[in-house]
Amino acid sequence: MDTLIFGGLLAALVVLYQDRPRKIILTIWWVVLLATIGLLSHHITSSLELGLSY
Repeated sequence: MDTLIFGGLLAALVVLYQDRPRKIILTIWWVVLLATIGLLSHHITSSLELGLSY
């Protein structure tokens, strides 16, 4: 998930330095945010089932 966040930030930074329209930067930012929220909700609600016994 960290890779997704940093990759999205890097993509937004590259678009920013290329003087592209602000709309593209905001689109990238929202896509990364929604993907991160989706992955986070999946990880929080999934069972870990680590099978640890002490």
